[in-house]
Amino acid sequence: MPSTFATVTVASQPHLRFTEPKKRAPLGPEQKRERKEARETKQERIDAEVSKWFASTMALAEKLALDFDLKPKYFHDIFFQGGARMVMHQQKLNPYNAFKSEKAAECRERGEYKDAAQLHIDYFEEYQGMTDEEKDELVERWVANRNRNVTLRRATPRAKIQDVANIVRNMKLLMCGLSTRIGVEGFFCVVRNSADFHMAPQWFFTSRELEQYMPIATRKKWVTAEVGTKVEAFAVAGCDVLSA
Repeated sequence: MPSTFATVTVASQPHLRFTEPKKRAPLGPEQKRERKEARETKQERIDAEVSKWFASTMALAEKLALDFDLKPKYFHDIFFQGGARMVMHQQKLNPYNAFKSEKAAECRERGEYKDAAQLHIDYFEEYQGMTDEEKDELVERWVANRNRNVTLRRATPRAKIQDVANIVRNMKLLMCGLSTRIGVEGFFCVVRNSADFHMAPQWFFTSRELEQYMPIATRKKWVTAEVGTKVEAFAVAGCDVLSA
């Protein structure tokens, strides 16, 4: 009598085991205190290193001033550009490039497509025969055409936040450079005035002591984050006191 074999049912799909993610236990008072002390210690080390660098830079400026018979401010301006390097100086447009661009457009309108080398061969003599006034008009036409056909970036929420971040970074550099060169203190707060995107208020103080002085200056409780939130709400409400 033949033996009877039991068949084994094989699952067509693997079984997935779902487990609840482990929740981190809340930090106790002692752990919070230790982490706070660690952050403060780290910040103190950073401040010490930055102060050391600043002192050595000032000493170098004094030394160079003596060596080259110049004022220390001359080297301060070199060391601390104050945002000058952020400005990109664009050179004046070459009239010949504007000429070739115009000729290339004329060729495309006729259904002809010529590269830069062929344009040079066909039209360079014509360009040489032009007066300076005609070349200036060429440049003006090219600039006007570029301005008419400028492509605007789409203002997506992410693009707005990135734009703000870039501007805030530049503002910080300008403030730090100004503070170093002539000796000023100040602060700024940048908030959104639209509900189209979310961005935390952007605060900057030239010194920690200035921020710590704010409760004394206002004679009220000052929490920078809370003040920023209130300013943001006021701006989103259209700077309307009754709506904020």
